[in-house]
Amino acid sequence: MMKKPIVIGLILMASLMLIAGPVALAWQEGPSTDWWYIDPSYGDYQESLPLIIELDGNSSAEQVLYVGDTVEITVDIYPYAVSSSGGSDGAYAEWLLEVNGTTGYSSDTDFAYAHDSGDDPIIGHAEVGTNMTLSITYLLTDTGIHTVYANSSVAVSQYSVNVANETVDASLTFEVVVKTEIDVLVGVKTKADVLQDNGVPGKGINVAPGLQKEVPNDNSAKGKNK
Repeated sequence: MMKKPIVIGLILMASLMLIAGPVALAWQEGPSTDWWYIDPSYGDYQESLPLIIELDGNSSAEQVLYVGDTVEITVDIYPYAVSSSGGSDGAYAEWLLEVNGTTGYSSDTDFAYAHDSGDDPIIGHAEVGTNMTLSITYLLTDTGIHTVYANSSVAVSQYSVNVANETVDASLTFEVVVKTEIDVLVGVKTKADVLQDNGVPGKGINVAPGLQKEVPNDNSAKGKNK
């Protein structure tokens, strides 16, 4: 006499997709001492931006996400840029992680900028670089499709003119559903059943009118939504 929960849900739809943007490093030397280097993935530590959605430490793409769950969305970034011309060098990096859908919008974004006017021969260049994990804690409050997007961008300028820029980005989608649990009654106990289960003897137990009534059971058939 047991109950069996039936959980109805849809499988998380998550497919990592690199949208656009080169991931190889870029390097150029000028005609004299001018040179620059940019790489949104900083030495090819990664070939794309690895977006991760975790629910209670589980990042499997086969997990089911329900209204009321809180997920942790993360991505690692490694942008780097340096410029050396001796005349007003600039290096810029920008990064973004965002999620948008019926639940709402949330983001984690920032930038870094360095500038060298060329007045100090010891410095002689502008350089920015970082490696960090962007993170969003996201409470799922509504059903529907949600989109996660991330990018890492770098750029350099020389003599106050932009000379190069690179971007790497990625996105994925997931669906949030309502959890429905249906407790199915597979058997009902009578008072006679309870007595027999407890070893009480007697041939009349199964026919005594007062013992054929069902025992109240909190696990009787019912449906509940979560």
